Amino acid sequence: MKPGRARISHVVVFCYDFPRMLDFYTGVLGFHLSDIGKARGNDICFLTLDPESDHHQIALAGGRTGDKEGGPLNHVAFRVDSLTELRARHDSLSAAGVAAIDPVTHGSWLSVYYRDPEGNRLEFFCDTPYYVRQPMIGKLDLSLSDQQIMDAIVATHGGEPEFKTMEEWKREAAKALA
Repeated sequence: MKPGRARISHVVVFCYDFPRMLDFYTGVLGFHLSDIGKARGNDICFLTLDPESDHHQIALAGGRTGDKEGGPLNHVAFRVDSLTELRARHDSLSAAGVAAIDPVTHGSWLSVYYRDPEGNRLEFFCDTPYYVRQPMIGKLDLSLSDQQIMDAIVATHGGEPEFKTMEEWKREAAKALA
């Protein structure tokens, strides 16, 4: 199957001064703080100006070190419409010999991370119908059926107090942003 369309969704930016950047994006630019926590040992937050459309349009990730000339980009993400399309992207990357393809579940979306030939990190992902508090990173087994993957999300996160449908989260976040 030839991979289908994908739409750019969000950008993740590495930060030297995470609290200052968070204050700027929320206080000055007016972004809604969707979630905040730690991932892979560093602070990360997820921000949106349109919660009815996207949980996050930009994420800020702490832990940036070194020369400012190195660039702040963590990754660029592209949304696909379905798990079938995500699998097709994964298969296409594998067939092309792309190394270190990393299928991940975030509960609220399912992702395939990889690097382009110059080492830039990219992501294809599809949404799930659930809101799971972020950050959440788990391994994704794309050999499972769609239903098995969704059932695993509910089994793993359904008992968490923040767990809800993404539609419920969107309504609450839109109200908070208004």
